[in-house]
Amino acid sequence: MSPPNAPESDHPIAQAQTGKPDELAAQASEVALLQRRLARERASRKAAEELLTDKSRELFDALTLIRESEHRLQMALWASGEGIWDWSAETGQLNVQGLLLAGKPYDWPEPDLERLLSTVHADDRDAASLAWRLHMAGTREDIDIAYRLRSSRGLRWLRIRGKALERAPNGYALRLAGTIKDITNQRRSEQSLNLMAHAFASTQDALAVVDQTGWIIEINRSMAELTGTEQEVLLGMPLSDYLELPFEAYTETGWRGESQLRGESGQTPVEVAVTIVSELAGQARCFIVSMHDISERQRSANRLARLALVDTLTELPNRIALEKRLEQDIAAEADFALMILDLDGFKGINDTFGHGEGDRLLREVARRFSAALPNATVGRWGGDEFIVLLPGVQDEAKVNQAAQALIDTQTDPFVTESGRQLIISPSIGAVLFPRDGDSYVELFRKADAAMYLAKAKGRNRLQMFEPSIEQNIQRRMKLESQLRIDAERSAFNFFAQPKVDRNERHSGAELLVRWTTLDFGAVSPDEFIPMAEQTDAIELLGRQALHVAARLSKLLEELGRPLPLAVNLSPRQLRNPEFAQIAIEACRSFKVNPASIEFELTESALADGIDVVRPILQSLRAHGFGLALDDFGTGYSSLSHLRKLPFHKVKIDRSFVTDVIESSRARVMVQSIIDLCNGLGLTTVAEGVETRQQFEALREMGVHEFQGYLFSRPVPIEEWVESLSAPDS
Repeated sequence: MSPPNAPESDHPIAQAQTGKPDELAAQASEVALLQRRLARERASRKAAEELLTDKSRELFDALTLIRESEHRLQMALWASGEGIWDWSAETGQLNVQGLLLAGKPYDWPEPDLERLLSTVHADDRDAASLAWRLHMAGTREDIDIAYRLRSSRGLRWLRIRGKALERAPNGYALRLAGTIKDITNQRRSEQSLNLMAHAFASTQDALAVVDQTGWIIEINRSMAELTGTEQEVLLGMPLSDYLELPFEAYTETGWRGESQLRGESGQTPVEVAVTIVSELAGQARCFIVSMHDISERQRSANRLARLALVDTLTELPNRIALEKRLEQDIAAEADFALMILDLDGFKGINDTFGHGEGDRLLREVARRFSAALPNATVGRWGGDEFIVLLPGVQDEAKVNQAAQALIDTQTDPFVTESGRQLIISPSIGAVLFPRDGDSYVELFRKADAAMYLAKAKGRNRLQMFEPSIEQNIQRRMKLESQLRIDAERSAFNFFAQPKVDRNERHSGAELLVRWTTLDFGAVSPDEFIPMAEQTDAIELLGRQALHVAARLSKLLEELGRPLPLAVNLSPRQLRNPEFAQIAIEACRSFKVNPASIEFELTESALADGIDVVRPILQSLRAHGFGLALDDFGTGYSSLSHLRKLPFHKVKIDRSFVTDVIESSRARVMVQSIIDLCNGLGLTTVAEGVETRQQFEALREMGVHEFQGYLFSRPVPIEEWVESLSAPDS
């Protein structure tokens, strides 16, 4: 509305209506122009709004993409176990985010660089500091260091990688950033892998890695050496070209066994172990095949198997081999003759010339026997006994011919190393199968009885088994039975053979066992001691001897003449692990000092080996008992016994004593024994002294004690005790 009282001509419309036509047209054109401008402005505003909306959307999408990228980066870093870090020269702070130690988030304390280096392991500190400073100064392109960090979770390996984001004009870094990761497990895996690789390469066993189809992936040096083939040739080849394995070898459980490895020089026996290697992600499984050369083990096993059946001295079949052969022939019901041969007087040769000379003689006898009967089986039964099996023989005349051939082999004398000539003869007992028995035990028993009869008839002859010989067998069986009974009731008698010192004063005695029966009278120790050794009777006999010695020692102590008493120790007693305790209890029962009792043992008692008897002998010595090696010098292993066993006394064998006057070689050997024993702090005893001349010579050479018929034969204990009261005794 127009203001009141205003002239109507003042309104533009009114003016236009009342104006001239030209003015109206101009005004209409101006209005149209204004309208067009308004429309353009509206269109521009709308376009600007649309553009702003599009730009806002693009900005939002970009921000969203950035957030997603950051999230993916964070997820990737988290998945890899890596954290991120940055360092500013302005603050000197090292900021770390997202680091995992031992799989758990680690709150980095944000130390400065110097404090950080102080947490680094001393062995890694210099290298880490140098790498950091070189990059800071711009002389190293980036940072990539691994070091050990001391933390509340123990010592951990960290790897830091990064580079400078901004540098000053002088090139010095102003800002750095990068990643940090706990690589402890990786380092351990690398060390383990390096160790395994070193072990794989250096182990003496041949190793091959094969895939699931059996093709060779990798081998070690030992595999190449064992096959004699270059490594490059073996790689990519099927293992079956060199080693045959059963189908079941490549299974989940693997395989162990033996096979033959083929190589340039032939086949090698190997012990094989196949082990499956756990599958890796996306990879097929593989196997490690370990091969150990067992050539020497097989050779040793073959040698042992042979030794088990062969006599090591004569290289003839031994007792075990002979028993097996007899069992086979008896089972096959094959006719044969069995002969047992015993060398007459062999023990005297051993005693006189020593076991070394005796061994030489046995080897020569074995050679002669084998050459005389090439179609027979000749074996050594033990000691100086030989066995001959004549296959297909049922005629005594043929047995006589064979026996005569064996006897004839001994007509030529044996020559000792000292040049002496010896004649030895065999006593032979023979049986026929199946006429004389249906088991090898029975056949041996009868042939053995026939052999003893041949000895009784004059030796150096054959005796076929006859029914009348059974009486001798019966005698032996009765003796064995009586021996057990008398051993149980301690029915043996003991004599004393005195020992004297260099002034011919009593220095002790050796107790010798004697046995008298109602049925057979006095029985020689040479007959009943071997019987006792074959049964438990020897331990009962030995226990009685020990008690006799302890009781006598107590008596001597009460008489004011304490002297050591020697008791012989048998091989069977040495095999009893409780013997030392038995000896100790005997001394306790009679309240005597163990030092008053000596145990004498020959090298035959050590036949089971030093390692077997050493514990018992050491126990006896530790409790004070004396130990004497008897018959010293007659066995090849005497020096070893002196070095390894706790003997305190050595008895020089009577064979040296007998020859000490007439033989310069014997004197040299005796002097050597005395000097050796003196050097080892051992007492020497000469046994078998029978003449004054021998005594004087041995005393001058330095022997400490003497024993023999010159001083006394074995006498009843009471008689010896009584002799101790004599003047100058």
